[in-house]
Amino acid sequence: MKMPCYQLNKSFSLILVVLLMCKLARCQDDAAWWNETHHWDGITPWQEYIVYSPSYLGPNALTIPYTQKGIVKDRYEFHIGFNGHFSKGDNTQDIYLRLYYPVLKNTVAIELYGVPVEHYDLDEKTSIERRIRHRKGEGFASGDLYFSTIVQILRKDKYFDLAFRMACKTASGGKLSDARFTDAPAYFFDLSAGKDIIFQNKWLDEMCLHTMAGFYSWQMNLPNNQQNDAFLYGAGLDMIFKSFRWDNSIEGYLGYFGKRLIIAGDPTEMVRFNDRPMIFRTQLVRTAKLLDLILGYQKGINNFKFQTINLSFLFHLN
Repeated sequence: MKMPCYQLNKSFSLILVVLLMCKLARCQDDAAWWNETHHWDGITPWQEYIVYSPSYLGPNALTIPYTQKGIVKDRYEFHIGFNGHFSKGDNTQDIYLRLYYPVLKNTVAIELYGVPVEHYDLDEKTSIERRIRHRKGEGFASGDLYFSTIVQILRKDKYFDLAFRMACKTASGGKLSDARFTDAPAYFFDLSAGKDIIFQNKWLDEMCLHTMAGFYSWQMNLPNNQQNDAFLYGAGLDMIFKSFRWDNSIEGYLGYFGKRLIIAGDPTEMVRFNDRPMIFRTQLVRTAKLLDLILGYQKGINNFKFQTINLSFLFHLN
């Protein structure tokens, strides 16, 4: 026997009311927990309690740029990657997208990239450390969009290749309440240099030494410090074996605060800022005419607690 429509609507409405009440109760519980844990004074906005440092944010919030290796490429590229970031209190999975467009062959290129969506799962200890609004942070967040312009300064010079990059991070990222993204702009510019060493022996065809130096700046939320400035750096070695390439690099930036203690919202607790992340990156690339397969690994050395495993597909057309 079929249930009358009005009874179905009544049952559905009842379920919605119950779910809404449960959600409201959880929000009230989280708010009370947060107020007590972080000694809220009832006046200061909760946003001022979030620490805008890579040590207190998600792995995609204030990312360390890859070096351009001194080269403006002469091909179109579309890059899609799947990342898993692992730490003791924060496990994150995301999708990475990048579009590379050479405007003027071997001279000028533009690049758009970012994480359109990430899934995260934080434990309570990490939630307290990052001052997030929920006792246990879990959910999805949309990421920031980056865009950059790369200009070739020297190409196949006697000594090295040299390129200049200028990039900007938009404030498109979400979930500041869970300390996933800063909801604030940033920018950086750098010079990168690369030197090829040709071998052409049985095992190794070529090596590339590369380095990077630049300036990184992002908007802050501290009353007396609205901007943080950092020295951006990187160095690495790539090795090419026939149809494979093995890339290795150490990259990072040195923020203004370092290990300095600051007050962020809660006047009863000093926080060590820790804005000098350093990471080691390595990846094995199976190169082909139209599609490169990439398997990568990333390890935080300083002020970055994550290890990352990456699987990527790089489509390109000359």
